[in-house]
Amino acid sequence: MKTGKLLEELIDIAQTTKTDFAISMNMTPSGLSKILKGGRLPLLKEKGEFNRKAAAYFADALYGHSCYLKLIHIFPVIYDFNSRYELDNFLSYALEYAFDEDFDEENYGNLSLCNRKSSFMGNKTILNMFCVFVSNYIIGDHDMPLEFYSNIPFFDRAYSDIFPRIKISNSRKLERAVFNYFFNIPAIEASTSDYNIVLFSSIVKAQEYVDLNFWEITKEINCSFLFLKGQFLLLFSLPLDRVPLMTLVTDKGYLNIFSDALVKKEAKKISYSGREVAAALEIDPSILSRLMDKRVDVVYNFIPIGYLVREKDLEFVEGRKVSKRAILEFFHRVMDKETIFFMAANAMFEFGTVGKAVVPLFGAIDFSPKERIQYLQRFNKLINDKSSDKIRALNGEQPKAAVICLQGLNVIYMIDQEYKNEKIHCFETNLFQNIIGRQIAKYAIKVLEFSPELWQAYLNEVTKKLERIGL
Repeated sequence: MKTGKLLEELIDIAQTTKTDFAISMNMTPSGLSKILKGGRLPLLKEKGEFNRKAAAYFADALYGHSCYLKLIHIFPVIYDFNSRYELDNFLSYALEYAFDEDFDEENYGNLSLCNRKSSFMGNKTILNMFCVFVSNYIIGDHDMPLEFYSNIPFFDRAYSDIFPRIKISNSRKLERAVFNYFFNIPAIEASTSDYNIVLFSSIVKAQEYVDLNFWEITKEINCSFLFLKGQFLLLFSLPLDRVPLMTLVTDKGYLNIFSDALVKKEAKKISYSGREVAAALEIDPSILSRLMDKRVDVVYNFIPIGYLVREKDLEFVEGRKVSKRAILEFFHRVMDKETIFFMAANAMFEFGTVGKAVVPLFGAIDFSPKERIQYLQRFNKLINDKSSDKIRALNGEQPKAAVICLQGLNVIYMIDQEYKNEKIHCFETNLFQNIIGRQIAKYAIKVLEFSPELWQAYLNEVTKKLERIGL
């Protein structure tokens, strides 16, 4: 974003006048107007003082609880400021970056940007510049799709003051963003021992902003990076006593070489859309059968999955019979009496109120109020057949996903709020089974003792609720 445009936005957000801002900067309104319209830039020798004064002015006007929300439309990648000083510092970096871009364009025709290489050291500097860089490219005036690649060890202790603080907005530009993440199982298992909850919830949350794809590698890539194809490369290292260093590279030649190297990297995609899985099943219906050769140990349901749907429930749903049959067979296996079955109370009540049961590859199946009660009553047989320790209800807010834990394979299933776009991640590990188990134990998420009596009480409550709202 150009300096004038950024200042215009900040003046508007601060709900001040251009005259008041000009006076605070010891400038005439006409002098400020030239900067805002791009007619001139502050002199190079004035840049430091200009940025400091402007950042201080806006920090005074904007700082408050969750004030980052006021800036999120111009900085879609940002963090929550713990102090006025942090906000001042961030704005100073943002203004300096905008000024440097304008100065390069004015004096070198933007040629220097094609070969820029800059380095930044320390948690605070990297946090600020990371948000400024990435935000600038996201909101930039270009029609290129945003195609990110990364292997940043987000949960490494060395980066614990940087990446966990970052927040992302639902920018329209991000609706078409793809984020490809390279990892290997041993490294991710080791790095999540102290941050286990963050990993699972972060995967689910990230899908709200970008199309997230995981790529499993067997050999480590010898650098940590964030790469926006065709735009920039950020390299991360820990050279001095594990003090983080971030280097920005924009040289187009090097970016092309880096992109080619990634394509040639031996990596296995483990993330699929619902359409990709459905297409694969049509070609090879035995895929789910092979999955069912693995024992299903435990299932966590944080969304209302339709495990008890029947063939007639899918009668009017688009999709080939091969896929429908495969899904129904898989559901039958999941509901096997040996499987431990967790149901989030929120998901149960959501089904009772909204009447949508999610069937992977087919989206949400709608049930009328009368059909909802009849559908829920299908659980009666399951509850009576299973021993009481096999079915458990979880009370508390959970990430909106379902996790199917097979022997040596954890499958994470997600669907968006419109019940249209599905995402399935298949990790060949027991990592997420262990993560959620530790989460329940460590954070005392209430596990209700399940019984036919408890289930009947729930059915009665749903029936009364539907009657109250006239459904």
